Amino acid sequence: MRLFIDTAVAKKAVVSIFDGKKLIASEEASQPLVAIDKLLKKTSKKLEDFDEISSHPGPGSFTGLRVGTAVAMTLNFALGRKVEIPDLKYEWPPKKK
Repeated sequence: MRLFIDTAVAKKAVVSIFDGKKLIASEEASQPLVAIDKLLKKTSKKLEDFDEISSHPGPGSFTGLRVGTAVAMTLNFALGRKVEIPDLKYEWPPKKK
């Protein structure tokens, strides 16, 4: 199961639980941690139940995306899991071909 944090839209956080590609449950709040708490209580799940915790890569509100990424990375770190850095489409300076 995967916990997915979407903060791409300013002042709104949508947190969803997926089993494969199937949406199990979703919750919305103005803050991601509030949405996560509501969703966990609603579904009787714990953070340890998820194989993956990830966030929306964009496009979207720059600050919102950073908040979602920070929350996902912090939860993974707290659970002792590998913290993955999202890939960037472009590098600077660009590699010479």
